[in-house]
Amino acid sequence: MIWLDFSMFLVLMGLFLYVFSSSSVTVLHRIYLLLHVVFMLWPLFQFASQTTTSLPFRLFYLSASYVGLSLLGIGWFAFILVLTGHYYVIRRSRLILLSIPAVISVAVVIWNPQGMFLSINTQLESMKQLQHGALYWVMIVQLILYLSVSLIILLYKLSRRDDSVRHRKMVRTALNGVFVLSFFAIVDFCINVTYIDYFTRYIPLVSIGMTVTAAYIVHAISRNKVFDIIQIVQKDVMNTMSMGIIVMDENDMIIEVNKVIKPIIRLRIGDFFKPEALAAQFKEGTSKQLLAFFEAQRVRPMDRHEVELTIDLAQSLHIIVQTAPILNQKKRIVGRVLTFQDVTELRMLVEETNTQNELLHERNKELLIMQDELSQANKKLEHMAITDGLTGCFNRRYMLQQLESEVVTSLRYGIPFSIFIFDLDYFKSINDRFGHLTGDEVLCSTVEAVRSALRLTDVLARFGGEEFTVYLPHTNREQADIIAELVKSTVEENRVPTGVGDGSVTVTISMGVVSIERHDSNELEDPKSFLRELMAQADAALYEAKYNGRNRIVNRKLA
Repeated sequence: MIWLDFSMFLVLMGLFLYVFSSSSVTVLHRIYLLLHVVFMLWPLFQFASQTTTSLPFRLFYLSASYVGLSLLGIGWFAFILVLTGHYYVIRRSRLILLSIPAVISVAVVIWNPQGMFLSINTQLESMKQLQHGALYWVMIVQLILYLSVSLIILLYKLSRRDDSVRHRKMVRTALNGVFVLSFFAIVDFCINVTYIDYFTRYIPLVSIGMTVTAAYIVHAISRNKVFDIIQIVQKDVMNTMSMGIIVMDENDMIIEVNKVIKPIIRLRIGDFFKPEALAAQFKEGTSKQLLAFFEAQRVRPMDRHEVELTIDLAQSLHIIVQTAPILNQKKRIVGRVLTFQDVTELRMLVEETNTQNELLHERNKELLIMQDELSQANKKLEHMAITDGLTGCFNRRYMLQQLESEVVTSLRYGIPFSIFIFDLDYFKSINDRFGHLTGDEVLCSTVEAVRSALRLTDVLARFGGEEFTVYLPHTNREQADIIAELVKSTVEENRVPTGVGDGSVTVTISMGVVSIERHDSNELEDPKSFLRELMAQADAALYEAKYNGRNRIVNRKLA
């Protein structure tokens, strides 16, 4: 019999996976799957208790199985509440209150003071070693309490004649499950507890009862399509929609409401939808339209109906209300969807189009102009992000980004290139003598002079203050020397007005030049480090030029 408990656990696990994989996970699914997990705890730990001879482990496994059994009552009770439409009971505060007996039972099982709930007497025969104390009846009483209340609810729902055939099938399924589970529990109690002296081995009747009950409920769910309505209108999809949605079953009981409609209309899942109560929330004209709309739905339930209402709340709103039946595979009504779509903006747009078409045309022109201005502004922003605001040449960030990509390409394909770093000699004295405005003019004029000496492919950037960098692609050392001399002489010949009479000023530059003609493939592994070394060499060449008297060029050939 030891493997029978484990076999029942495997069957319950298979049923659990079947329900989980074959259906969308809704509130009712979650409640049932939690109940199914509770079903699985008992046979699993009963099996585990019989696979060990260690007394502490055996007692632990048995206690864990009784914890699962203690939760069976509240799990079944919650499942019955949801199945019979009592959604409003499943609230956190109420559920905590209803769970108190089960929590007490679990606490008793775990605490087990002095073995008053469960103990193992190894001095007795193997069948009689398991001893139940006085606290064992705490668990039995709370289970009987939950099952009794569940039975009363089911019998009450079954006695009502106004429920649909589908709903009565759901209630009857749950009622049969209560009877099956109760029968096996009573027989197990009689055989394995009360009259254990008359049997030679343990018979896992509770495990069998749980498995039979679960199999019966899963079969009924699959056959009767208990969860069809919620599968059709998925809650997570509903909550992403901009329109308000109410889903009702065939008895007009609300089974789902999305987030959009809740602030507008006070409805709760489990309430019965009443058109009169909804119409009473609005003015007389709107109320009459709604009542006529719902009357048309009542007369022709298979049709899709629609009405547009004007509602005066904080502002005047135009709402389109639609209702449509939910049909099962046999084309029978199993529910209804009611939607509320705010079309206020659409109506205002139509009215404005009809009365102010010319104005709209003018606004479209203005919009096109604004779009063009925005495009130009974006281009200016892009240009400002990569250029120096004073001189108009590229800035340091752009130059380093450009160099990083260009250096990798040049190293990979063996293309020679060169870099200049130069700054203006004695530029501080110009600022001190003529002022910063003249100094700025000298910088701008020098940049224009340098540009005139460079090629179109060369890149000029201001690195800061009076220091500039030039990148010359496809340029070896000899070519770089020629261009450097041309730049130097062009700047030296350039005259900049000082703004004081007819006076002008000239400047010279000191320049460090680095040329790369041959490449090592290892440098591709860390191009940033190579670039830093390259710039450091060019900077060192610049300082050497300044140290040796300024207005000169120092060239370094790295490879």
